[in-house]
Amino acid sequence: MFITLHNVSYTYDDSPVPALEGLSATFAEGWTGIVGNNGAGKSTLLKLLCGHLRPDGGTIRPAASGVYCAQETALEPENLYDFASDYSAEAVRLRASLELEDDWLWRYGTLSHGERKRIQVACALSLNPAVVSLDEPTNHLDSQTREVLLGALKAHRGVGLLVSHDRRFLDELVSQCLFIDAGRATMIPGSYTEAKAQLDLREQSARTERKQVRDQLSRTRSEMNRRKAVASQSAARRSGRNLDKHDSDGREKLRLAVYSGQDGKTGLLAAQMDKKIERTRERLDGIRTKKIYEKPLDIHAEPSKRRYVAHIERGSINMGDARVLHYPEVFVGPTDRIALRGRNGAGKSTFLSVLLASIPDLDDHLVYIPQEVDSADGRKVLEKLKSMQSSQTGEVLSIVARLNSPPERILSGDELSPGELRKVMLAMGLLERPHLIVMDEPTNHLDLPSIEALQDVLAQCPCALILVSHDERFLSALSEISWNFREPDCGEEGRVARGDTVLVVS
Repeated sequence: MFITLHNVSYTYDDSPVPALEGLSATFAEGWTGIVGNNGAGKSTLLKLLCGHLRPDGGTIRPAASGVYCAQETALEPENLYDFASDYSAEAVRLRASLELEDDWLWRYGTLSHGERKRIQVACALSLNPAVVSLDEPTNHLDSQTREVLLGALKAHRGVGLLVSHDRRFLDELVSQCLFIDAGRATMIPGSYTEAKAQLDLREQSARTERKQVRDQLSRTRSEMNRRKAVASQSAARRSGRNLDKHDSDGREKLRLAVYSGQDGKTGLLAAQMDKKIERTRERLDGIRTKKIYEKPLDIHAEPSKRRYVAHIERGSINMGDARVLHYPEVFVGPTDRIALRGRNGAGKSTFLSVLLASIPDLDDHLVYIPQEVDSADGRKVLEKLKSMQSSQTGEVLSIVARLNSPPERILSGDELSPGELRKVMLAMGLLERPHLIVMDEPTNHLDLPSIEALQDVLAQCPCALILVSHDERFLSALSEISWNFREPDCGEEGRVARGDTVLVVS
């Protein structure tokens, strides 16, 4: 099966710029990685290919219907209860391949985001769609669960579209990648690593060519100016205004120069240079390179003058389903950089909420960005940004640009993508001189360049930092202390029951 897009464009009603413009690509059976910056149009493309949106221009052939799995996990899948009641061989196979417990399907609202994501994918695959589009399916998933999901997706037959910031996941699954930038797209065969290397090579070649053309344009302009000066001098020589009226020899020389055309050739060559400059400019305009934001960043965060910014006594938390999280007394120093590690459902986010509740007097100096932000809260953040003084808005957009999102896109509509929203929330929080930054799954919803940019920005923050993430590379680069949520070793805690979780600080 093949799906072909030809010159497809789409613009949202509340946006002055197209989300996609003139996009052409062909998708074959198997998995294609969709890669691009936040706000580049990846989710829009997935919805178009599944028939959830109709293009403003261009064609999609055939007009296949498919299933779109959104990034967010707040809403139950439409066919959740149909799948929960289905015990066909295929439904049982999906439950087994994604390691789903039967009772999970009946208590979706009580599950962790990672558990919800697995159910979301299972419900999508159970419909056996011709096209399945997964938008960041590894969000909230620990490394073990990602392996489970990978095995299930490899078994899918049909056109698969994958948006993911997980490089290893992409490499294991896709056979080609579509790179989207500024509404346009480039398809390159191979795994993500192979395709990205080819894209980087093309980008470097384009930059080199662009520099060469710019140098050529500069030389051509200099030569044109020289020839125009010569032509101007020749014109002055051909003028008889400064000759004595009795200088017959001088007038004869002027007539000979005009007759032979020697002076006129200089002017003709100057006119030819104008055409050459125009052609060079057209060539320069045709060489597209990615815009890079390199403006220096001013970080307002600062360490607290207190001995510690958070403290909680030893205790336990009932997490439901007869499970208990046991934790020791913990402190967060003014410059501590802490990573929370553990499997989905181990209680990381639950413990984080208890820890945050213990420090209400730090609210003015706390930046907290949760795993998920609903649409209503997202619109409030954007409204607050738009109501700021222009100098503050400029500072926020400067940080957003450094986090790899074009500032002009942030203020162009009434809603932000999930990745853009988190960047704006962090940027606005940094203006408040925070003593503590807490981010729960910060790499979720971010594209790969944005993850690297976020890592660079957080590395510059001198305040305390608490991160919950399954991205080990990200955590290792930013943390010095690890809080590990795991099942206890035998005899570790006499009062710990089977199935409980303990927090171990190292």
